[in-house]
Amino acid sequence: MKRLLKLIFMLVIALLFIGTLGVLSQLIDIPWLTDQVDSLLYSYPGGRSLFEGILLILGGLLLLSLIIVLSVSGRRKHLVVKSGKDRIDIPKSTVIQIVEDTYSTIIHPDKTKLTVKIKGKQKVAVNVRVDVRSKERSRPLAEEIKEQLQQSLSVALESIDSRVTVQLREKDPIETGAFSKKQSRVI
Repeated sequence: MKRLLKLIFMLVIALLFIGTLGVLSQLIDIPWLTDQVDSLLYSYPGGRSLFEGILLILGGLLLLSLIIVLSVSGRRKHLVVKSGKDRIDIPKSTVIQIVEDTYSTIIHPDKTKLTVKIKGKQKVAVNVRVDVRSKERSRPLAEEIKEQLQQSLSVALESIDSRVTVQLREKDPIETGAFSKKQSRVI
């Protein structure tokens, strides 16, 4: 079934490509192709409606892709939180900056790796993943990080509910050292 769908999709793409070349040959004089398309249009009067259909399909695909690109790019940079009938737009970069600033006051950023993921519809949900050497020793630190982040987000975002989850991920001692592979080791 998957192969059949791929075959149909490739056939449609090939027809659109050939049709686009045919329409282009009517606009610009391409030596061999223009003569062939003219003779086909003369032999088959329905060919012109085929070219018009291809242009409509291409225009629809371009419009659809433009709508998709505009909707996806606008959604990624802003977090939309709905509270009742109100919608609040919060830049994700602002929330990430708050989390990183609070985190850097607790732990030096070079000691561990921080990953922030933000979601939200009714409340702001911040998922923080911290790479540590030992999960057992870092659990109290994770609770402190969670409390500090929750407090700083509630102060910064005032009326918006926020939820913070901290995940500890255990890494090898070699990977979580003070120097990463990309940094220089020269002192």
